[in-house]
Amino acid sequence: MAEVRLTLEEYEALRRMISSERESEGAELAARDTPKPRKRRKNPKLKKALQEANRKLRLKNGKLRKGKKQGDVMRLAHRLMKKM
Repeated sequence: MAEVRLTLEEYEALRRMISSERESEGAELAARDTPKPRKRRKNPKLKKALQEANRKLRLKNGKLRKGKKQGDVMRLAHRLMKKM
């Protein structure tokens, strides 16, 4: 393999050129038109079910009860929503 030696000035110029290329690539990516996320209708039954599940699984100060996780709240909310 060939050995290449650069002076400090050449090396710094090469680094500046590479970093300026990366900056222009980033600007190019940001300039693309990305599609906006679709608006979805909110589910009022799920809202009520979540309020009920949170009321059952949280303490008065807002913390989750011991041994409960956010997944438990969502699971209960979906079960309650099915019953509505």
